[in-house]
Amino acid sequence: MSAIISIKNIKITGVQKLNNSDNGNPKYKFHTKNGVVTTPSDAMWVYAFSTDTFINKIVDISYHLTKSGKAILNSIKEVKND
Repeated sequence: MSAIISIKNIKITGVQKLNNSDNGNPKYKFHTKNGVVTTPSDAMWVYAFSTDTFINKIVDISYHLTKSGKAILNSIKEVKND
């Protein structure tokens, strides 16, 4: 796996539901001003949210790049702003 990249306090501007994995597990694509990250195939933690869970929310994310340069999400967490 390549180096993990972290971005703090970034707004999710769009969420796209992708086709399920070959095993039937959900996949999503998150859009930010910095680009797009995709959830990994068959990650069980993806069941915890839907297309509207993070839309227009400020989040902290971490991801890694595949050999082909695709950004794969490692984690996403909403930032609680007071």
